[in-house]
Amino acid sequence: MGLAVDCNSVYWTNNGGSIGNGTVMRVPLAGGTPTTLASGQNGPSGIAVDASSVYWIDQAGLNTSSVMKMPLGGGTPTTLASGYSYGASIVVDATSVYWIDLGPRGFGGFNQKVAKSVVQMPLGGGTPTALASGLAEPTTIAVDATYVYWTTSDLMKVPLAGGTPTTLASGAGANDIAVDATSVYWIGSDAVMKVALSGGTPTTLASDQSYPSEIAVDASNIYWINSGTYDGNYFVDGTVMKMPLAGGVPTTLVSGLSEAYKIAIDGTSVYWIAGVPGESAVMKLTPK
Repeated sequence: MGLAVDCNSVYWTNNGGSIGNGTVMRVPLAGGTPTTLASGQNGPSGIAVDASSVYWIDQAGLNTSSVMKMPLGGGTPTTLASGYSYGASIVVDATSVYWIDLGPRGFGGFNQKVAKSVVQMPLGGGTPTALASGLAEPTTIAVDATYVYWTTSDLMKVPLAGGTPTTLASGAGANDIAVDATSVYWIGSDAVMKVALSGGTPTTLASDQSYPSEIAVDASNIYWINSGTYDGNYFVDGTVMKMPLAGGVPTTLVSGLSEAYKIAIDGTSVYWIAGVPGESAVMKLTPK
């Protein structure tokens, strides 16, 4: 349900299929025996890491999701915040953790018209702060040195200190986003897009993609997952794609994937998850 990488290991969350069976896992970058960092989780989803800790969202019910933290080397998980709703996207910077709260829900579930927020709190815990609220179905978030970015039907940003949100691109319909020093990149319904950090006219980098879903960037290239073709049960013929930041001809790095989703990169490799439930694998390609 989530994937992250640092200089030593790959981290992911296993939903577990039922309340109390979820786990947070780690394996060395070279592969080997996975280590269970946290077990007994209710529904772990998004995951992020920094130099000392791993963070994730644990979804236990409509209004009972928690923001969790534990040392990279293992130990006892700490609950940083609780009582949130289905916030699957989580990121960290040097001082804070950020996540999406989809608001209190009752019988109407996801279709309820409720307040939704982008939330920030110190890495060490404390009082959560809503940087932006009253949002329309935010999905994924990213952060740089000055702003938090998120997706709704529009692409938005707000200063780390809070303030008035700015619309960078209207009608973006983004599934995932990534940020570098100059641009925000996102996945649309069938395209890879970018816009300047200050906003402006979006650029289509790649079109006619097959259900693109996840995106990552480094200093030179964009990487994304194409889910492929839905066969009535699963997505098949998925691909891992790459192209220069400035645009050009996309390159297919890997093809023929089943249920490909999530993506992460480091200096040498691209990582992803693929496979039907119960048979999924954490994969990597070197060089990327």
